[in-house]
Amino acid sequence: MVIMVPLTNLRVRLLVFLRAFFALALLLTTLPPLGASAESDAADTPDAARVIELITNLSGEIPFQTTRIYDRNGRVLADIDDRGRRTIVGLDEIPDCVIQATIATEDRRFFKHKGVDSLAIVRAVWQNSQSERIVSGGSTITQQLARLLFMPPSKRYERSFKRKLREAELAQFLETYYSKAEILAMYLNMVYYGHRAYGIAAAAETYFNKPLQDLTLAECALLAGLPQSPVEYDPLEHPRAALQRQRVVLSLMAEAGVIDQKVAAKLKALPLQLHPYRRPTQRAPHFVQYVREMLIERYGTESLYRGLQVYTSLDIRYQKLAESIAQAQVNAVGKKYRFSNAAVVILHPKTGEILAMVGSIDFDNPDIDGQVNMAIAPRQPGSSIKPILYAAAFDRGWSPASVIWDIPVSYPLNGGRLYAPKNITRRYYGPVRLRMALANSLNVPAVKLLAEIGVPAMLETAQKLGITSWTQPIEKYGLSLAVGGYEVSLLELTHAFATLANSGVYTPLHPVLMIQDGARKTLFKANSNDKQQPAISATAAYQVSSVLSDARARKLMFGRPSPLDTSQITAVKTGTTDGWRDNLTVGYTSYLAIGVWTGNSNGQPMHKAIGAYTAGPIWHDLMEAIWADPSLHDALGYAQASLPQGFPTPPGVITIPVCDWTPGKFNPDCPRVAPEFFASNAITNTVTTGRPKGYCIPASAAPAPTEAFFLALPLRSNEASTARNWMRKRYGMAVRDVEQCDTTPKKRPLVRNPELLPPRQLVNLTPDKNASIAPANPPHSIEE
Repeated sequence: MVIMVPLTNLRVRLLVFLRAFFALALLLTTLPPLGASAESDAADTPDAARVIELITNLSGEIPFQTTRIYDRNGRVLADIDDRGRRTIVGLDEIPDCVIQATIATEDRRFFKHKGVDSLAIVRAVWQNSQSERIVSGGSTITQQLARLLFMPPSKRYERSFKRKLREAELAQFLETYYSKAEILAMYLNMVYYGHRAYGIAAAAETYFNKPLQDLTLAECALLAGLPQSPVEYDPLEHPRAALQRQRVVLSLMAEAGVIDQKVAAKLKALPLQLHPYRRPTQRAPHFVQYVREMLIERYGTESLYRGLQVYTSLDIRYQKLAESIAQAQVNAVGKKYRFSNAAVVILHPKTGEILAMVGSIDFDNPDIDGQVNMAIAPRQPGSSIKPILYAAAFDRGWSPASVIWDIPVSYPLNGGRLYAPKNITRRYYGPVRLRMALANSLNVPAVKLLAEIGVPAMLETAQKLGITSWTQPIEKYGLSLAVGGYEVSLLELTHAFATLANSGVYTPLHPVLMIQDGARKTLFKANSNDKQQPAISATAAYQVSSVLSDARARKLMFGRPSPLDTSQITAVKTGTTDGWRDNLTVGYTSYLAIGVWTGNSNGQPMHKAIGAYTAGPIWHDLMEAIWADPSLHDALGYAQASLPQGFPTPPGVITIPVCDWTPGKFNPDCPRVAPEFFASNAITNTVTTGRPKGYCIPASAAPAPTEAFFLALPLRSNEASTARNWMRKRYGMAVRDVEQCDTTPKKRPLVRNPELLPPRQLVNLTPDKNASIAPANPPHSIEE
């Protein structure tokens, strides 16, 4: 029987064949002479840096790569892959099974041709003529690479002989000047594998969540089959098609002789285990954004797409702990005090490393402006700023035993107005030692102290300690600086406290430990000793720490127990701003500094919220939780050692007992004394003349600073008059000259500091917050 074929079909088929034949003849006769590539075949196996250089030089563009941000222990915090996922690797990093599978599938004669495979073209011409359309391109790996390097996306897959001719010419160029190893390395790093994965390394991670060297033969076969049609063979969207394609690749590998037929058959019978990579989400999102901005500032916006490997100081364990406690506290008391948000910063004082940064309790919640990073947002600090003022004073010769008169005072302002500071209790307490004034956060003594040392002194000390927000001209700042009238961020305030914790030595913040470029070359490595410098004397820092850790001294205002009382010695200060808009608690040990803010991101007032009782419990529980878990201590430098207790006493500090009195309860007989810390150069053996008048206090040691036995009147006449009346009415004491005081030591009993409280938890965590930090991604398989 004769089968009749329509004449029109025969004509079409003949025309297609002849067109393809003559195009092939033209292609083969117009190509440049085939010659050995000069020295290219002898080139070394290209590493990642060389691959980047080759692609950049040939395409005119630096290839984008995934920039990745890690925590200090190598846990991924974020991928920056807006343009797709790619990690460029050297050819020596690519397993043989990937190379063999790719060549067997895409270009079996890769090592024999010079860019264009004539046999493959003849086969493609015949197949196209039989189908009456172009169904096979016959493109070699080199031609595919030429297409990727030199042609715009809109032209790469154009079905035309003109495009094929150009592709062949470019392939000849590549083969003439570059080695097979270089061509193969570029191809395997540029080809698209689907699911936004460009290059074999990204493909291995995308589908199997593993590095290249860990790929199995079956996995290599699957990946090698994807470039032909990444969408059609997508194993995550079309698992059956992907499995069939893998079996085709295994057959091609067996035909090429790179694997045994029995091995191929065995692998074909197995289901393929996929373990798709999941982008990390909501891992320290504010900190990640903070680091992104740093990268842009240092390297430019394009650096985010250059495959940077950024190893940060953040510890995801600390981060999760801070997030859970902050969230639980807002849930517990937020409605009561009418606040919806919290922020936390945890620093390592000696290195300046940021261990945690919680910018809000819910990054994705627009109702609380969750994407605003309250850890770096400028806010008024309230009384939490006072330790900086006292550090400036102690660094200029004052001591915790120095006295400020807590009596009414007013200061002129512009426009004929007066500034009259008030304590939060609306009471005055008379002569107050600076220890008691700071520990109980009295406002009047703070403002008067700033007036004594001068605004420039506090600004200078603040800058040295780590406050960067106060950049206006000095004349723009007034005495309200002493009580938190000017904005700072929680991060810089905690940084300043960390400098106090570090014995007054300033260490720059080091949120990033190391940065590598896309070729794994180190661009930056942090050095904690870099730019370290004394901000204040070790003596002044120790004096501040002594006051802030004195539970007995702060009992007047905060009672005991309070959220500021912990099971180990800590220095801590709270802050509450006018109008109940911001609450803070910032505290430290010698190895750890924690700052906490609570409030509303939009500045809406809270309801009679005090820093000690909103932010304080978060700070307290973070301290206790870190102490209780030795596995966390490696980040503090104490992986195999006990945490130090208290603050080390620096050289040049001496202890002298002084008369003990609490604010408002002065006793001229001084029935008890308390130890106080002075700089050794503050001690004088003789009493000098010309000192102001005041009141004699029984001396407890000799030699001793004047402050230890003499209570001086204020220098300003109107204040001196008020102070005289205060002492006369309450204690019947007469004014004396300092020379009239008896400095013979008189024995008095020494007060005892209260014992530390046992560990306790103030914030109840919800059960789901105790779940594993990073549960494993469950694998799944595809099979018929």
